[in-house]
Amino acid sequence: MFKTHQPKVARFMRKNPINFSRGLSCVSNTIQTQFFTVGKRMTDIDINGVSAVCLNGTKRRTHKEIIAMKGYLYEKVYSKEISLAEKLLEVSGLYGIGIVKAGFVLQLALGKVGCLDVHNLARFGLSASVFKVNDKMTEATALRKANFYIKTCEDLGGSEYLWDSWCRYLADLYQKIYKDANHVSKLHVDFIIK
Repeated sequence: MFKTHQPKVARFMRKNPINFSRGLSCVSNTIQTQFFTVGKRMTDIDINGVSAVCLNGTKRRTHKEIIAMKGYLYEKVYSKEISLAEKLLEVSGLYGIGIVKAGFVLQLALGKVGCLDVHNLARFGLSASVFKVNDKMTEATALRKANFYIKTCEDLGGSEYLWDSWCRYLADLYQKIYKDANHVSKLHVDFIIK
């Protein structure tokens, strides 16, 4: 699943900042919603832009920041000059994203890190609060938290394991929605690549 679908998404996102921003938008649209609804949300954004109905509450502000910062974040994520933890912090600086969803962005774009979403936090008995970063923290503290998040993802099995096991978990949890884990995995491609 990861080996088939993640590289397709990564190649697409790497092409240019616009494609990269679709990955960011997809990740933003997974927050506090059922994964299977993300395709409709992406279509709503494609048709209606910033006026899309799905961009309610904080998601509209996040979407505007994605549009404004897509070039900057594209350069940072693909930079050879900064560490993976620094890349994680750069993406997590988007309004409404945070480290967990920034980890998802890096998983999609680079095949590294991962997304410790509500499902994974529950599965692995983790608390989201240990990964929270805020503007009041020193840069050193934020980097320690980012490195801790990366290490936690690695200790849990790494990006590929987190992707594949999450897809299996979701397919088992919602058997009436998803055919199987491969279906869940392929939706990442379907939602992002157009």
